[in-house]
Amino acid sequence: MTENKIPLLEVPSLRVEVGTRRLLSDVSMTVRRGEIAAVVGESGCGKSTLLRTLIGILPDGGAVTGGTVRFYGADLFALSARARRSMMGQDIAFLFQEPGTYLSPIRRIGAQFRDYLAAHGAGEGWREIAVEALRRENLEDAEKLLSAYPFQLSGGMRQRAATAMTLALTPKLLLVDEPTSALDVIASRSLLDRLRARVEEEGCCVIFVTHNIDAAAYVADSIFIMQAGAFVERGDCRTVLERPAAEYTRVLLRAVPHMADG
Repeated sequence: MTENKIPLLEVPSLRVEVGTRRLLSDVSMTVRRGEIAAVVGESGCGKSTLLRTLIGILPDGGAVTGGTVRFYGADLFALSARARRSMMGQDIAFLFQEPGTYLSPIRRIGAQFRDYLAAHGAGEGWREIAVEALRRENLEDAEKLLSAYPFQLSGGMRQRAATAMTLALTPKLLLVDEPTSALDVIASRSLLDRLRARVEEEGCCVIFVTHNIDAAAYVADSIFIMQAGAFVERGDCRTVLERPAAEYTRVLLRAVPHMADG
């Protein structure tokens, strides 16, 4: 089996419950190196719960009642909290919705980079890592940007700076929550293009959740359609969108504008 065919993430029959309410119902997925997988569904369907569960973040009162998550064959739920934390940033990165809002407004970008990288064992040489990460997000004059405060940047620049920080250590698995929700079409395309370039250059994989099926159509290799905590359709992205089998998939296709037409 070639390296890019090796499953990087395997999720067999994952169930999450809060009391008697089931949030995820026998969710299964496999993602390989070099793959972008989109989980698509309306708000409240469970897609963000899935993304957070993959790194062990459960809703209040929530519990995994079935299945597991395997990263390169290792059962993440069997690891200690310390071991999971050590994987974050280096092996697995989580990019939250509107990441720019997670920057401290009272600390310079460089100081936040330094502390983030030091927390993941990369404090030595942090500036070179930070400059390269910012440039990969198409932020020129990176040295000057490291001296700036977040409030001195535009919203788009803050988002790119936060994204650069999160991805600075070139993780193997990127988990991205609603990456285009606050962006216009041009900015959305740019972000998705950068994700694709990163996958092609580094051989990592991306799982992103979105309510916008057209964003998935623009960049994803595989697609998982989620409704009420379960996948109702999955497969090759182009095949699913050209010949949808589930009525819910057809509803989503009728409901969104077309990014590619913009």
